Amino acid sequence: MKKRIVLKRKNKNLLSIENYPMVEILWQDIESNSAWQSFKELDNSKLPICCTKGHLYSQKNGITRVFGDYSKDDDNNINEIGNTTIIPTSVIVDIKKLTK
Repeated sequence: MKKRIVLKRKNKNLLSIENYPMVEILWQDIESNSAWQSFKELDNSKLPICCTKGHLYSQKNGITRVFGDYSKDDDNNINEIGNTTIIPTSVIVDIKKLTK
């Protein structure tokens, strides 16, 4: 399983959506429980695996950044992005490119 994807920019226009591949990221989340439980129940606890899908913006300095939405300008370039998520790369279980 991969934790990183090497970004190869298809063209020099960084405002082109082609430079930001769609990815699916599986990552481990933190879980807490305030209920009474035995040590055995705690020993059997597992971290939940979460899934995030979006356009991969970057993976550097231990942080993976994705965005889900974007607007375009009159030249068909990315104007703004929205629905962003940042994930510590260390908790990523797997990351893969999604095909169109």
